[in-house]
Amino acid sequence: MEDLVKMCRVCMGESEDMLDIYDNKSLGDKLSADLKKTKEPEPTPADLLKNCSDYPVASGDGFPLKVCEPCLIKLREAMRFKRRYTRTMEYVARVKKEQIDQETCDLLEAEDWDLVERIKSEDEEENEDDLQPKMKKRNEVDKERPFKCPDCQKNFTGKAQLTMHSRIHGKRSTRPKRRTLK
Repeated sequence: MEDLVKMCRVCMGESEDMLDIYDNKSLGDKLSADLKKTKEPEPTPADLLKNCSDYPVASGDGFPLKVCEPCLIKLREAMRFKRRYTRTMEYVARVKKEQIDQETCDLLEAEDWDLVERIKSEDEEENEDDLQPKMKKRNEVDKERPFKCPDCQKNFTGKAQLTMHSRIHGKRSTRPKRRTLK
């Protein structure tokens, strides 16, 4: 049992320069630099072991409480790799979602365009002598599309359509402006 005091929890090697698994001193490596940028605390070797393994780590569990420096460096590299992979996957997921949103927006705009074309063709079929009902029909269309894009003046039937459309202009979100009828 005394051998466990000098044994590395990871590689079972023995050394005089072992680090306690609950010590969170900074090594000044790339992981430390990454953590400093994000203002995250230094993880202890125990935290790194929990993050990289399915085996629980707890004080008093009967396993060695030390880790050698080469194993600690490998644990820190593994943590850095995992953090990089997580950031990459989150970024790709966001890009994919934005592409899907853009495709949906394009589809909605195409549907809106068909609706406008149908209304125009209906207007053309009406008698030119009947101007009053024609004006009323245009006002009805405006009421159906109260959300106006502040950048290109397109009108939309719903806030969600306007929000998706606003991404075309490179904006994350746009507060829709309600059109006031005079």
